[in-house]
Amino acid sequence: MIKSAALLTGLFILTISCSLPEPEDIIPPVVRVIYPYEGAVISDNIQINIEASDDDKVASVWCYVDGQEIGKVKSSPYRLNLNIQNYEKKIPHVLMAAAMDKEGNIGFSPTITFVIAEGKDNVNPTVVILNPQSGQIVEGIVNVVAHAEDDRSVQKVRFYIDGKLVDSTAAYPYMYNWNTTGYSDSTAHTIYAEAIDGGNNNAFSPVVTVTVYPRSGPAADNSAPRALFLYPIGGETITGTIKVSVDLQDNVKVSRSEFFVDGILTKEENDPQSPWIFEWNTASVADTVATTHSLYVKAYDEAGNVGTSGLLILTVR
Repeated sequence: MIKSAALLTGLFILTISCSLPEPEDIIPPVVRVIYPYEGAVISDNIQINIEASDDDKVASVWCYVDGQEIGKVKSSPYRLNLNIQNYEKKIPHVLMAAAMDKEGNIGFSPTITFVIAEGKDNVNPTVVILNPQSGQIVEGIVNVVAHAEDDRSVQKVRFYIDGKLVDSTAAYPYMYNWNTTGYSDSTAHTIYAEAIDGGNNNAFSPVVTVTVYPRSGPAADNSAPRALFLYPIGGETITGTIKVSVDLQDNVKVSRSEFFVDGILTKEENDPQSPWIFEWNTASVADTVATTHSLYVKAYDEAGNVGTSGLLILTVR
């Protein structure tokens, strides 16, 4: 009887010590095409820029143009070359990306359409740095924001600190988080951006010069606020009265915010809450035909630091 009890106890211990099998991974990767974006007009060979993520690991990413696979990559950054000589001009082409994880689950991006221009693109894009502004004192992580435009499409924006290439992005709004903690106190540094369009023309922004905050001195607030549009979304067509929504952030507090339409101050508020939500009657800029307009927001803190949002371009009917 004692031997039987000991045997049952051993079996019980053996049973509870066995590990359960890992749950099966059935979640596909999430995929989206960063460039070209919907409606882009390109005039030369480009790199298709794809973003893919998975709850475990992405094994491979590939791309279809008009239903035909054009290539595959197995490591980030996920970029594929597109030779436009193989495609008809002046008609829409459909692009879709796909990604597979190591378990074989496959995810697909939304489709986007782009057009190949008939003639060569000889017009350079334009680009400016919106934040920070020249003469500003900065510290910590600085949100460098650029605005780029082109008569056809912007392919990517590159950021340079002190003449050195530090980042390249195809995603709008064009931003780079610059970590200034590795720089010497009270030193001046230059920032500029380069925009490259769908015809591989390029242009550089004016240079912005800022000073890194002297961290060895007494504590002071030299960090600029951040402003980011939540609604409306760039490229939208709007009409009537809409609710504008802006995310406002500061290391201490945003003391004042200003809303500009085509460079004209249209709305301001002291001690705004985030998100800053207010009504804008677009009838003030509406015309008999649809017209494009630019929006941006400035945010101020109590120390006098100023942050500027990216430029938002939309159509008003």
